[in-house]
Amino acid sequence: MHQSRIDLLKITQVSDVQLEKGQQMLNGTLHLTVHNLIFNYAEGELWIPYPIIHTVERKPPSLQSGRHPLTIRCRDFLVVTLAMLKDGEAQDVFNSIQKLTCISSAEQLYAYSYQPYTPFTYTNGWKIYDPLEEYARMGVGSKTDAWRFSTINRGYSYSPTYPRTLVVPTKISDNVLNYAAKYRSKARIPTLSYLHWHNMATITRSSQPLVGFKQARSIQDEKLIEAIFASNVPVAPSGQMVYGSTAANMIVDARPMANAMGNVARGAGTENMDNYRNCKKIYIAVDNIHVMRDSLAKMSEAMQGTDTNGQVNRVGLQRSNWLKHIGTLVDGTLAIVKNIHVYNSHVLVHCSDGWDRTAQLVSTSELCLDPYYRTLRGFQILIEKEWISFGHKFADRCGHLSNEKYFVNLAHTGGNAATNTIKDMQNKFYKSNYYQKETSPVFHQFLDCVYQLVHQFPTRFEFNERLLVDLHYHVYACQFGTFLFNCEAERINEQPQSKTFSIWDEINSNSDKYINDMYDPKKDSDIVDGGVIQYWGGLFNRQQDEFMEPVMYSAGVADMALSAAPGITAFSEEIGMENGGPL
Repeated sequence: MHQSRIDLLKITQVSDVQLEKGQQMLNGTLHLTVHNLIFNYAEGELWIPYPIIHTVERKPPSLQSGRHPLTIRCRDFLVVTLAMLKDGEAQDVFNSIQKLTCISSAEQLYAYSYQPYTPFTYTNGWKIYDPLEEYARMGVGSKTDAWRFSTINRGYSYSPTYPRTLVVPTKISDNVLNYAAKYRSKARIPTLSYLHWHNMATITRSSQPLVGFKQARSIQDEKLIEAIFASNVPVAPSGQMVYGSTAANMIVDARPMANAMGNVARGAGTENMDNYRNCKKIYIAVDNIHVMRDSLAKMSEAMQGTDTNGQVNRVGLQRSNWLKHIGTLVDGTLAIVKNIHVYNSHVLVHCSDGWDRTAQLVSTSELCLDPYYRTLRGFQILIEKEWISFGHKFADRCGHLSNEKYFVNLAHTGGNAATNTIKDMQNKFYKSNYYQKETSPVFHQFLDCVYQLVHQFPTRFEFNERLLVDLHYHVYACQFGTFLFNCEAERINEQPQSKTFSIWDEINSNSDKYINDMYDPKKDSDIVDGGVIQYWGGLFNRQQDEFMEPVMYSAGVADMALSAAPGITAFSEEIGMENGGPL
């Protein structure tokens, strides 16, 4: 494999290269290796792993300098222009980057050849998440016997995109699960994500029901959800369940209502609430992956500036609607946290297939509800559980295997035709190419939500913003095997744990970089002046004062989703915050 990649290098070194990065202009030497582009200059070096490259545009030679420029845009929002003296060198560099970035299999990615310069002191990253241990920590089998571990998916044939270990109500047999699977998209049945540390209320997650035009129903699905929603209900001496505290049980459909109804034509849709007792349903209205991809593109373009000073295009930022999308996710988190922590009730969350919007809402809610997930180790386990194990499609959403259509050569066209622009190329490409239409900043948005929480509640998180920025980088850089595949079954089949390093080895070996000096786990509440969200400037190497004022979002979010709930201080004292508690 290595030899074939070496053969793709048309050139390995170019001297006297000018690199433009923002307002910086540097002179140095460009090195091309099989996995990285390296620019050496007097003060240091810049490494760009090929998987993180999004687009490369070769432009006509500069009239002023006569140099031949390549503009490289990266998925971590780094934009550099490399200007070379010779046309042939520029073409060889362009061709080499294209061939080394556009690969056909995950095993060609950087992770499969990466070796740390200094051996990691922590090497247990692949085993950091054990579902049996994590659910036991929550109280499954100790605080409550209402839940059990099912091995029905041990070979991944029951639900190929779900985890091997599923936690389901004790009273529901695997036989019932077999029937229930037929009623949920991809057989992603309602299964336990989170058990509240005090009131045993739960967050469960699933995919959409297969309702269709005929308004199909499943008695087994209804029984499963009824058992979930009754799992913390007291039982009277007569043996009858007491339903007094369950009025707030809730099904959360993360989609806009119109989108959910639109799926009826495809044989799916949303729950008919006539068939589900003791609960209500709400829609969160989180837009789909295509809207989010477009929003990120607009925000990224605005962040790059519009004038010679490189200032942020504030109008463009507002038009991107990025903060609106983040605010919607925070609003959804508020609804879930309130239901769990204040109303002692259960929440089932789903979108269409249950691996994008569902993961965002469930994981952000758990972060608010459980202080363990706000520790450095706990946050890693949260990501392993809700994103990696439950089948967020990292390979598809992050576009790890790029495409040659992201590489545009305008060197000999004059570069003036409307069709000869990166933007027009991408618009046509997304409409015609199924694979690239699958890309979307879903995990990025989750990290952005976490950034909002860390920013507003700096004493409540053991980790800092640097961790979030580095995670965003490594999701795309493919230096580690953690985020390479779409589901647990793929990882079992491809065995990255025996051939690559885990991102947690890197982070835990260098944990000092990620520890928040302001962390105070005993602090009950922070003083927050209203609920605000703001652009994550640090991700774009921007200062916060370059943006407009932070944006207010729903009244009560700061008091509820981020400080837990109105009156929560007294409630916390009553139950003891030292046992854990919400933000």
